Amino acid sequence: MKQFTAILLSFVILVGSLFPKADALQLAKVGELVKHYNQHTKGWNEKMSFLEFLTMHYSATSNHFKTAKHSHSNLPNLDSHSTVTLFEPTFNKKIVLHFDAIFKVFSEPNFVWENFYHFSILQTLFNPPRF
Repeated sequence: MKQFTAILLSFVILVGSLFPKADALQLAKVGELVKHYNQHTKGWNEKMSFLEFLTMHYSATSNHFKTAKHSHSNLPNLDSHSTVTLFEPTFNKKIVLHFDAIFKVFSEPNFVWENFYHFSILQTLFNPPRF
């Protein structure tokens, strides 16, 4: 059951990514979109591809969507909308942090560098590099 749910949700996400500005709930209206396409091609004998149909119905410059010839209310809406709630807590008391004690502990710089590298010619002779 988990695998079926995972496959179903991944399919919904995949199909939802094909319509970037649409909500996932608009995917339920894809059947109405196909019916409307069939109505254009078979009912009114218009010769057009599915891409031309989408351009005619969802392009900003198209006047077809505004015609009263048939209803477009059942088609998926490709406008994204969401409600955003912002919660920002406010504090009435000031929060004061004291860092004086930390800076007093490290008042003197204590940086020492020591070279711990030791070259031994005997180890390089008995252990040649390996490839």
